[in-house]
Amino acid sequence: MDSWQPISAEELEALVVSQLSECSAEQKQFFEQCKVAPFLAKIERLGAVETVFVVARTGNIALYYEDVEEGFNISELRPDGSIANPGWEQWELCHALWHLARWPANLKQW
Repeated sequence: MDSWQPISAEELEALVVSQLSECSAEQKQFFEQCKVAPFLAKIERLGAVETVFVVARTGNIALYYEDVEEGFNISELRPDGSIANPGWEQWELCHALWHLARWPANLKQW
């Protein structure tokens, strides 16, 4: 029986590179503008506090990888840097970037 393990920084980096290759030129450019060195942010899952990797940020909005659901998500960050509104989407990076670019605060960019 396999037991679940959180994604490692190296695995996440490989996943981002792989999925970024499937993105449009505009999405790649947008990602370049908002990507950050991946960092861990606290997230509450079913009453337990765990961590997820944030890979991009625009203002107070983070694009992070939800490794339990195995997909990218978007959320505002709390003042302490934790994920304010956990999502359970299973978006590939191109879908998450599409949603991030259309987040109300980001519409002026498009």
